[in-house]
Amino acid sequence: MTRSPTFLSRLGDTAGAALSKHWTVRTYAPDELIIAHRESGRDVFFILEGHARITLFSENGREIVYGDRGPGDIVGEVAAIDGKARSASVVALEATRAARLPAPAFRRLIAEHPEFSWALLEHLAAGIRHMTERVYEFSTFVVRRRLILELLRRAEKPHEAASPVVIDPAPTHFELAASISTHREAVSREMSALAKKGLIERRGRRLLLCDVAALEMLAGKEE
Repeated sequence: MTRSPTFLSRLGDTAGAALSKHWTVRTYAPDELIIAHRESGRDVFFILEGHARITLFSENGREIVYGDRGPGDIVGEVAAIDGKARSASVVALEATRAARLPAPAFRRLIAEHPEFSWALLEHLAAGIRHMTERVYEFSTFVVRRRLILELLRRAEKPHEAASPVVIDPAPTHFELAASISTHREAVSREMSALAKKGLIERRGRRLLLCDVAALEMLAGKEE
C-alpha cells in the first residue's frame, strides 16, 4: 500500500519554477484553519512542511476525516476549478508551512503549462480512485477490516516484508474512528482484540504493527 506521488513531485523544473513565482508562503500553528468549510475563497494551497487534515463535522458534531496531507500535497483545488464554496475544512495538525496560490494564477498555469495540467489530472484521478475505494470499504467491510486497512495505510513502509512497522505518532482511537466512519468504542474494542492476538503493540507514542503479513491476510478476508 504505497502512497501516491505528491502533486509537487509530479512537476518538472519549468512548471515548478513558474508555480513558485506566484505563491506566498506562511506558517500555520497547530489546529489553525488553512481552509474553512463553505467559505468563498478560491485560492489553492501547497503543503511545504508539516501536515494538515481534510475534515468535516456532521450536524451532531461527529468528525469525518477525508485524509491527511503532507509536504508536496495540494489542497483547495476543487473550489478553484468549479468556483463553488469550499467542500471541506483543512486544518494544520502541527506547525505547517503552506504556499498560497491565487486562483487566477492557478488557472493561468493550467492554460500555459501542459505539464502542470497533466499533474493536476493525475492528482484528481488518484483522488477519485481513493474515494471510490473508501466508499466501497465503508459500504461492504466490517469495522475490523476497515480498521486494519487504515492502519496499514498509515504505517511507515507497510509494503516491506519485515515486521514490525511503525505508526509514529500513534493515532488516537477517535482519529481512527473518524477516518473509517465508525465510533470510538468500536475502534477501542477492535484495537484491544488485535493487541491480544499480538498483531499490534503500543509503545509510548508509537504503534507497532507486529505482524504485517497476518494483518494483510485479515484485511483480505471476505466476511
